[in-house]
Amino acid sequence: MKILKAILIGGAAFFGGRYLFSLNRAGKKVVVSVGARVHKVSLEGVQVVLNYNIKNPTKTSIEMAAPLIKLMHNGKVLASSSMALVEIPKNVRSDKGIKILANKETGNITTSILIPTLSIIGTGANLLTILKNRLKPDSENKETVKFEIETTSTVFTKIASFPYDDKTIIEV
Repeated sequence: MKILKAILIGGAAFFGGRYLFSLNRAGKKVVVSVGARVHKVSLEGVQVVLNYNIKNPTKTSIEMAAPLIKLMHNGKVLASSSMALVEIPKNVRSDKGIKILANKETGNITTSILIPTLSIIGTGANLLTILKNRLKPDSENKETVKFEIETTSTVFTKIASFPYDDKTIIEV
């Protein structure tokens, strides 16, 4: 009886440890691809539409909260996303946010961020001019602007939740 009990405890510890290892690996291997475009320039500021795709290259399905995205330029935070403005496709939507099946990706998740005019002026007046020129179809000067995108979220599993942080540099 003691041997059977020891085998059961050892087996449970082995499979539990293996499951936790795979969850930890999934949290580290999840990839968030981010793209952006200038949607509108107005007196309020510049509206940037961010498209992101979350890829899960592991054998473990995970759930993830809708990411909070900070948009930065030269190390200064210009704006952050609103959780209310995130558009998640129906096939990956869950109670906790986003469900990503094993070896799948979410598809196009979009959010809109308004960069207030004062934030743009604080980083340099030329930034506003460059972003306005990006909207003009006949403009010859299509200079790009580099933004840092900081993504913060939580990955949920059956046992625990893990923080997810990522930084990406994009050109608009």
